[in-house]
Amino acid sequence: MSGPILPGGALDPALLTYAREEMRTDDVPGLALGVLHAGRTATTGIGVTSVPHPRPVDGETLFQIGSISKTFTVTALLQLVERGALDLDDPVRAHLPAFAVADDTASAQATVRECMTHSCGWEGDFFDFSGRGDDALASTVRNMAALRQVTPRGRMWSYNNAAFYPLGRIIETLHGTTYENAVARELFGPLGMTSACFFAEDVLHRSFAVGHTRHEGRTVLARPWAMPRSANPVGGVVAGAEDLMRYAQFQLYGGQILGDPLRLAAQRAAGPAEDTPEIGLGWWIDGDGPDRIVHHGGGANGQPALFAMMPARELAVAVLTNGTGGAVTARRIVDWIARTYFGVREKPPEAEAVPEIDTDAWTGTYETRLDRYVLRREGDGLVLDSSVLGEWLENADPPTVQGVRTSPVQPLTDRTLLISPGQRRQTTATLLTDARGDIRWLRFAHRAALR
Repeated sequence: MSGPILPGGALDPALLTYAREEMRTDDVPGLALGVLHAGRTATTGIGVTSVPHPRPVDGETLFQIGSISKTFTVTALLQLVERGALDLDDPVRAHLPAFAVADDTASAQATVRECMTHSCGWEGDFFDFSGRGDDALASTVRNMAALRQVTPRGRMWSYNNAAFYPLGRIIETLHGTTYENAVARELFGPLGMTSACFFAEDVLHRSFAVGHTRHEGRTVLARPWAMPRSANPVGGVVAGAEDLMRYAQFQLYGGQILGDPLRLAAQRAAGPAEDTPEIGLGWWIDGDGPDRIVHHGGGANGQPALFAMMPARELAVAVLTNGTGGAVTARRIVDWIARTYFGVREKPPEAEAVPEIDTDAWTGTYETRLDRYVLRREGDGLVLDSSVLGEWLENADPPTVQGVRTSPVQPLTDRTLLISPGQRRQTTATLLTDARGDIRWLRFAHRAALR
């Protein structure tokens, strides 16, 4: 098969048929898809921007791309490294002298690299509503002073949104302007991302999607649209598939905004040496050789997204959705492209023949700032009860689903678990140990929950 882009420049109809089927299964109202392969790009839209006020989605329709924005923050910082204004191993305090979290050692010693690789260790799911002024990010960085240390700094990674507040503030300090102005000037403009932006007032005169979720058996709008301004370095970029294909051209082939040594270094392992899966500078890395996938997802309110690259195959894919089920849809589309056009077979998780796994030692309650997980026995097996401790977005309407969701658990090895085996939302979790070998964390949804 020639590839996902046909000789005439359109996306393969078989790919679009598959995408439509996945959208229906996951109740996704609209989706934008962009593909870059061997230097050629194609984009399209499927479905509608809004259920109550439907307009067709196309390649220029703007979506919130959520935490894919972190890769823009990292790229802007790597520009500063290249210019000699910053070193990856600089302590954050070298550029923000008043920076502090609850732990004095972490406050003084946490580095730019550790923040980029989610290995700084403090509480990660901290969202601060510090207003819309130009001082919003500086205020949120000050408000990090109470964040406690959850994992040992530099020893393991745990997804950390709060690590990107000081990174964004360093960009502001070194450029002498707001984060948004710096990224627009240094990245969006030179890359030709003419529609990319941050604020609702920049979106309203264009075609844009709004988020949706399921509530009481119906598909409803997910409000509010906007995240806190201070979260823009964390997840605030708004862009269309066309914009992200211009970004993909840079990430795969290079360009005028950053030299190849740092561009490529970001896509290689850079986190804690013995922790897997590997993490780069702002990117997640799966596999190796020609099948290596470099990727990052995003999860704005009702707008999941995924940006994935297979550099050795000269492939990049952007999937932007406007329904909470879109995270599964996006992942399955990327997997289908890799399997159908490049023969990449996803290796199913396999249980190892580990004798006498003491799964009783696994049971207990594990918590993050916003979530609680109870790993317990039920009959002859294990289940995981998941519940929400707090909202990440102020005045969420409808609220995050309350109550407990119970998922079956299958042990894979003496430290890994398969959650919801055989289901569409199947995923793995890892039990992490402290220096004495005692189980102290359950890493689920990329977060290390403390026992």
